[in-house]
Amino acid sequence: MTLIPLSPSAALHLPPRGDLGGLVALVEGVEAAFPLVELKVRTTIVADCARTVVEQRFANPHAVPLEAVHVFPLPEDGAVTEVTLHAGEVTVRAELRERQAAEQAFAEARDAGHRAALLTVERADVHTLRVTRIPPGEEVRVRIVIAERLEKVDGRYRWRFPTVIAPRYLPGQATHHDGPGVLPATDRVPDADRLQPPIRLVGGTRLDLEVEIEGPVRNLQCAQHAFRVDLDSRIRVAPAADSTLDRDFVLAFGTADADAVTSRAWTDGQYTLVSVEPPSQAFPDVLPRDAVFVVDISGSMSGVKMEAAKRALRTALHGLTDGDRFRLVAFDDSLHPMSPDLLAYDARSLARADAWIDALGPRGGTEMLPAIQEALKHPDVEGRGRSVLFVTDGQAWNEAELTAAVAHRRGTARFFTLGIDSAVNGALLKRLARVGGGTCELATPSDDIEAVVAALEARFGNPVLDQVLVEGLPGASLQPASVFVGRPAVLLVEGAPGTVVVAGRSASGVFRVPIQPVSTGVPLGPLFAKARITALEDRLLLKPFEEEAVRPEILRLSLAHGVACTLTAFVAVDRSRVVGGPLREQIQPAQQPSGWANTGVPAGAAPPPPPQAAPAPKRAMEKLRSFFGSNAPVAPPAPAPAMPGEVSFEDDEGSAVRSLDLGLMRGGAAPSRRRLQEAKEEVGISDIDQERSPGRVAITHRELPAKSDVATQVRDDAWLAGSQQADGSFGGDVARTAAALLLLVLRGHTRRTGARRRTVAKAAAWLATQDHPLARLALEALEAAERGEQPVPTPDWAAVYASGPEGRALEQHPA
Repeated sequence: MTLIPLSPSAALHLPPRGDLGGLVALVEGVEAAFPLVELKVRTTIVADCARTVVEQRFANPHAVPLEAVHVFPLPEDGAVTEVTLHAGEVTVRAELRERQAAEQAFAEARDAGHRAALLTVERADVHTLRVTRIPPGEEVRVRIVIAERLEKVDGRYRWRFPTVIAPRYLPGQATHHDGPGVLPATDRVPDADRLQPPIRLVGGTRLDLEVEIEGPVRNLQCAQHAFRVDLDSRIRVAPAADSTLDRDFVLAFGTADADAVTSRAWTDGQYTLVSVEPPSQAFPDVLPRDAVFVVDISGSMSGVKMEAAKRALRTALHGLTDGDRFRLVAFDDSLHPMSPDLLAYDARSLARADAWIDALGPRGGTEMLPAIQEALKHPDVEGRGRSVLFVTDGQAWNEAELTAAVAHRRGTARFFTLGIDSAVNGALLKRLARVGGGTCELATPSDDIEAVVAALEARFGNPVLDQVLVEGLPGASLQPASVFVGRPAVLLVEGAPGTVVVAGRSASGVFRVPIQPVSTGVPLGPLFAKARITALEDRLLLKPFEEEAVRPEILRLSLAHGVACTLTAFVAVDRSRVVGGPLREQIQPAQQPSGWANTGVPAGAAPPPPPQAAPAPKRAMEKLRSFFGSNAPVAPPAPAPAMPGEVSFEDDEGSAVRSLDLGLMRGGAAPSRRRLQEAKEEVGISDIDQERSPGRVAITHRELPAKSDVATQVRDDAWLAGSQQADGSFGGDVARTAAALLLLVLRGHTRRTGARRRTVAKAAAWLATQDHPLARLALEALEAAERGEQPVPTPDWAAVYASGPEGRALEQHPA
């Protein structure tokens, strides 16, 4: 990329189409204004549903009328139900039409000098908004309403709002370039020229986001953003005031309802939503498994994402059990398998796999198709389950061929996806898991990946309920659902009977339960239509020859329920005023996603460097410079995410920061321990990390959790799982294994509950083969916990306290 200084009267240069490079105008050394001034998001969450209002404000700083083009993301599961154009005192509600007719109406309005807005859907998570004939020096606003069903995972609801489309890998040969994106269309991705916005070099558009949650909320967490919580009659959550559009806003929380394990249903009088919970005492149909673990090592996975992916692989690998077989495959634009075929899971192969994972590093492009084909090449074997775990950021545009590859090649295999990124491609990864019969987990690089994968282990394989449907009512999905541990299935059906009957299959036989729906004021029609359209779009990707039959049904559902899709578009025209003259088109660039390199290159380029620490507030930097005499320049405040185990603090202007790098000390001398302590006391920073390079100091404001805190427990549980041997023991020692099992039981993990079910099951199976009183002691405690009895340490437990690190951790565990 290149910065070109322009005179104050110079035109703004847009990024050239065909690559991700670009030109950004500097007027007297300042980046010229882009049309998108602010993104305002207001979400209300009631029970399992969310209603989001997104308002985009565009301004025209030029001397001629402007057409602003914004390619942007929205939640992939959200149904866009309303679009309104606000131009001064004029408000025009958009009409949903067939896409070609809407585009024609927009073009006619533009040619006639009328202000107009056009919203089109390019992919499930990619939309294009065009706002034309914005008068010089004036603003317009476009309001978008989205209905969405919340995802529930392990008893907690999750809501994710994307703000940036990350650069994605594009395979194939260029064919044409007519759209507003910076990439050309190719023979493998015919719509690619409409998908990838340009990347801006500096600056960012402000994110004004607020989420209001009705009802009692507990264990509220927000990934990637420092955030505030306002408590009154409802709970309101908002990110730091200086947040911009460079990462997903991810909210997770529990409610009193989330604790319930019974299936439930709601109806609006026309449509019914049924949530089928996993049975509390159900076990998956456990078979010896052939597990394939695939990891993306392309350039876009560099830095913290690569380390998180490697931790995920280790955790999943250590969750295998005796009798399983496994294979590890890394990919970029080539395949890098650890072995040509499946390996028996034993101590030798586990040690070899750990060493192979340690050596992984990022390179090349995100060519996912050969990796999917390689992962699914193993045949079905009677009496053995087949599972694939695909770890990636998902940054690739060839969605159709990837989806078809999973669906057509999997046989009886279950295909699970784990997406790791600050702006993950959730639409693709959810679709691959959906057609692959598995589940999709989305994580940020700052999440506790071991905990995420530990929860995934409980469902990695076969579901606890399969072929789940509502008897006698047409459903939104074309296929019966599956229920995995910690993952309820949600069924949307047409009709509102007094009682719905849910049927399915489990390992113990037929599952059948009647449920009485509760009335809800939330309209379920748009959610039904969105789910049905998604299912039909999946079908078209897999069976394009059915287009003549499927396309009219998608169009009918979209228009009948007022829900946008790729075949329809919202158009609004203001005919109250004519804005004539030559028209300037300006494409709004996206920010570089948080944690990515500032090169703007796609996910096939050289590995970016690891992300740098956020700059410190001026006042704190000045104090620290006075202590150390640093050569580091004073940097302006900048936002930084709150990481696990850390809290953000604010400068005098309220900007949230987390850490700073003082740079090199004058003379290169490392500060003394006493000097570091003085700095901590003076500035109020709770921890100081000195890097290995001489004279360099990094300051981090960290709040260390107490020993009994959940964050510490998760890390300790990860340590236990990681030190477990392939046979399920800890060092092949009865006392150490008994101590580890007792510690896990104290922390709420059994073979039925908790995130470490597999670790517990492996340890219990090994202890069951040992004729030893300590083995019986631990197994009795486990069985008591599984009967619902509260585990309480007894004097007999003291026999394992001196057995090793597991025994010492058990002894120190709070009673």
